[in-house]
Amino acid sequence: MLTLEDQTLRGVLTEMIAELGHAPQTRDLATRAGLSPDQTEAGLRRLHDAHALLLHPGTSRPWAVHPFALSPGSCWAETARGGYWANCLYCAFGIAAALRCDAVIATRVAGEAEPASYAIKGGRAPDTADVFHLSTPVASWWDNVIHACASFQPFHREGDIDAWCARHALPKGAVLTVPALWAFAKDWYGEYLTRPWRKRSPDEVRALFKRHGLVSPFWQV
Repeated sequence: MLTLEDQTLRGVLTEMIAELGHAPQTRDLATRAGLSPDQTEAGLRRLHDAHALLLHPGTSRPWAVHPFALSPGSCWAETARGGYWANCLYCAFGIAAALRCDAVIATRVAGEAEPASYAIKGGRAPDTADVFHLSTPVASWWDNVIHACASFQPFHREGDIDAWCARHALPKGAVLTVPALWAFAKDWYGEYLTRPWRKRSPDEVRALFKRHGLVSPFWQV
């Protein structure tokens, strides 16, 4: 069970990553959060256990604090505030949404050889006919969240996805247009840096999904 203190810690950590471009030292995070280092490490472990962030195995060192990746991810979001790694295009859009700024996101089509770039300007979705495929269903995301994010990739055409899934022995999941992905990312991450961070309840998650028409079995929580 997360305490109010734990959720406040998560919000402070997110703010510091946005400022620094990387995870802060534990002592610096503790100072900003008004906690001792021991309290901070215990809170980070509770957040990890609650799937509110991911720590490096056996440590209290953040690995992924969504939407931010803290080791090289498949996407790079370049903004006026600096550059940030993200583990998928959804998270990269989430960075632009959370920071409320323009961003140019560099990634690769299908996670393979072809480079791709998506620009968020003035809060508007990129002008593209590309689609975004999420291979791993929601209920399995936190079984291995790094793998789940890695299985989410952009494609030029929905018709390319079946062959990609067969080539990599990955399941076919849900497909969103890039504008739909941007709208979803804005709704999920848009207030991460403007309001105190709170973990959504399962009912709140389902309601958010429903607002975006994400109601197939793939999206079951």
